[in-house]
Amino acid sequence: MLSSITAASKLQVGIRIRPIIVFVIVATLQGLWFGLSLPSLEANGAVREYQKSLADHYEIGIGTVPYSPSPGVVHFAVYVEDRDSKLRYSNAEVLLTGVGPVTDGKPRADIEPTSMNNAVLDPTSYEVNVPLNQEGVWTITIEVSAEKGSAQSVFEIEVQETDPVVPTLTLLTLIGFLIILGMSARAWVKEYRKKRP
Repeated sequence: MLSSITAASKLQVGIRIRPIIVFVIVATLQGLWFGLSLPSLEANGAVREYQKSLADHYEIGIGTVPYSPSPGVVHFAVYVEDRDSKLRYSNAEVLLTGVGPVTDGKPRADIEPTSMNNAVLDPTSYEVNVPLNQEGVWTITIEVSAEKGSAQSVFEIEVQETDPVVPTLTLLTLIGFLIILGMSARAWVKEYRKKRP
């Protein structure tokens, strides 16, 4: 009789533990999948710093996400501000064009004129995603047309490969944390089993 009660309690504990183990395995696999597929993700977030330029009656600012772009899709955000009133325009027409860097034996990449749309959360900001697939300094031209006329400004954006050490260390830290968490859960389960009659 005692052995059947013990076997039943082990079965109940096993039934409770299995979903936790399955959850940890699934979460780990998803984390690895997302971690390894990061280069294909596009970002849309706050620009930390703008390059600014004065052009006729306007101040034009351009920023990128990520702040230091690497080859791939880059999110551009632009604002157009009246130099006198310091008010930003929400109804300007903004075009982005660009020329890629000169590289060994490769032709310069061109960015066709691309219209920038108002951001959803901030209508005074204009956004667009553009692929910059070559390393080096890109020359980006912003053409603006608003109530005080047209203007254009030229900016330089440096595209460079990121250091793979930081993402690798982050992944290893996450795996280490999950191992420690798993070992702690295992020790807790052992103690829990000892205390149960």
